[in-house]
Amino acid sequence: MKRISILGSTGSIGVNTLSVIDSFKDEFKIIALSAHKNGELLVEQAKKYKPEVVSIIDSNAAEFVKRAL
Repeated sequence: MKRISILGSTGSIGVNTLSVIDSFKDEFKIIALSAHKNGELLVEQAKKYKPEVVSIIDSNAAEFVKRAL
Protein backbone atom coordinates (compact mmCIF):
# COMPACT_ATOMS: atom_id res chain seq x y z
CA MET A 1 0.00 0.00 0.00
CA LYS A 2 1.30 3.44 -0.96
CA ARG A 3 1.16 6.22 1.61
CA ILE A 4 0.18 9.55 0.10
CA SER A 5 -0.18 13.19 1.17
CA ILE A 6 -2.60 15.50 -0.59
CA LEU A 7 -1.59 19.15 -0.58
CA GLY A 8 -4.54 21.39 -1.35
CA SER A 9 -7.04 18.62 -0.73
CA THR A 10 -10.01 21.01 -0.74
CA GLY A 11 -9.20 22.53 -4.13
CA SER A 12 -10.43 21.15 -7.44
CA ILE A 13 -7.31 19.08 -8.12
CA GLY A 14 -7.22 17.73 -4.57
CA VAL A 15 -10.91 16.81 -4.62
CA ASN A 16 -10.51 15.05 -7.96
CA THR A 17 -7.39 13.25 -6.75
CA LEU A 18 -9.27 11.94 -3.72
CA SER A 19 -12.08 10.82 -6.02
CA VAL A 20 -9.61 8.78 -8.08
CA ILE A 21 -8.04 7.35 -4.92
CA ASP A 22 -11.51 6.19 -3.83
CA SER A 23 -11.46 3.87 -6.84
CA PHE A 24 -8.22 2.29 -5.57
CA LYS A 25 -8.88 1.99 -1.83
CA ASP A 26 -6.66 -1.04 -1.39
CA GLU A 27 -3.69 0.65 -3.04
CA PHE A 28 -3.45 4.00 -1.18
CA LYS A 29 -3.48 5.22 2.41
CA ILE A 30 -3.96 8.97 2.91
CA ILE A 31 -1.50 10.03 5.61
CA ALA A 32 -1.79 13.84 5.32
CA LEU A 33 -4.26 16.42 4.08
CA SER A 34 -3.69 20.15 3.81
CA ALA A 35 -5.87 23.10 2.82
CA HIS A 36 -5.74 26.86 2.57
CA LYS A 37 -9.01 27.95 4.20
CA ASN A 38 -11.89 25.53 3.51
CA GLY A 39 -12.12 24.10 7.01
CA GLU A 40 -15.53 22.50 6.59
CA LEU A 41 -14.46 20.38 3.62
CA LEU A 42 -11.14 19.54 5.28
CA VAL A 43 -13.00 18.21 8.33
CA GLU A 44 -15.24 16.07 6.10
CA GLN A 45 -12.17 14.68 4.33
CA ALA A 46 -10.34 14.04 7.61
CA LYS A 47 -13.28 12.11 9.01
CA LYS A 48 -13.51 10.02 5.85
CA TYR A 49 -9.82 9.27 5.25
CA LYS A 50 -8.50 9.43 8.84
CA PRO A 51 -5.06 10.84 7.97
CA GLU A 52 -2.25 11.03 10.52
CA VAL A 53 -1.80 14.76 9.86
CA VAL A 54 -4.19 17.58 8.92
CA SER A 55 -3.05 21.16 8.31
CA ILE A 56 -4.71 24.40 7.29
CA ILE A 57 -3.22 27.85 6.70
CA ASP A 58 -6.07 30.20 7.66
CA SER A 59 -6.00 30.76 11.44
CA ASN A 60 -9.77 31.18 11.79
CA ALA A 61 -10.39 27.99 9.85
CA ALA A 62 -7.71 26.27 11.94
CA GLU A 63 -9.71 26.93 15.11
CA PHE A 64 -12.81 25.46 13.48
CA VAL A 65 -10.89 22.36 12.33
CA LYS A 66 -9.32 21.94 15.75
CA ARG A 67 -12.71 22.02 17.49
CA ALA A 68 -14.35 19.75 14.90
CA LEU A 69 -11.69 17.06 15.05
